[in-house]
Amino acid sequence: MATIGEKKLEVPIKDFDTEDYDEVVIVDKSEKTDIDLINADAKELLVYFCDRFKLAHGYEYKLSWVKELSIFKSFKERYELDAGPMIEILFDKYGGIMNGGVMTVTAFSKGSKWIQDRLYIELQSCKSKAAEPKVNVEGLMSSNDFLSRFSMGR
Repeated sequence: MATIGEKKLEVPIKDFDTEDYDEVVIVDKSEKTDIDLINADAKELLVYFCDRFKLAHGYEYKLSWVKELSIFKSFKERYELDAGPMIEILFDKYGGIMNGGVMTVTAFSKGSKWIQDRLYIELQSCKSKAAEPKVNVEGLMSSNDFLSRFSMGR
């Protein structure tokens, strides 16, 4: 029978399993205010995503802050002012589920461009519909037209 001797290392073993990161993000959950989605930064968008995720699915989204914050930073750089409203469409229209799958933060990474394209097209469609002049139903005047004519005495 062979015996195994005691193993020794020349260098001390480092602890690589800790979750110490250079960047620490502290989120105060007591400060829940309405977020301006158009001007929100990546951190605010990530917190908004997590809040909406919990409302839509009933459980909290577990975050890896460093990784997922960097995903949202690059997403915000790509879509600029449209990034926040795209997240809103994901939850308002699709309930956080697309093609039968629950959407996570990785849906906003460069590898999931098809999801972002779909949300972007939906957002642009909503913007163009909002910019179209409203057609009066049954040929009636709008309230503003009526009030302006009534006040001018036409």
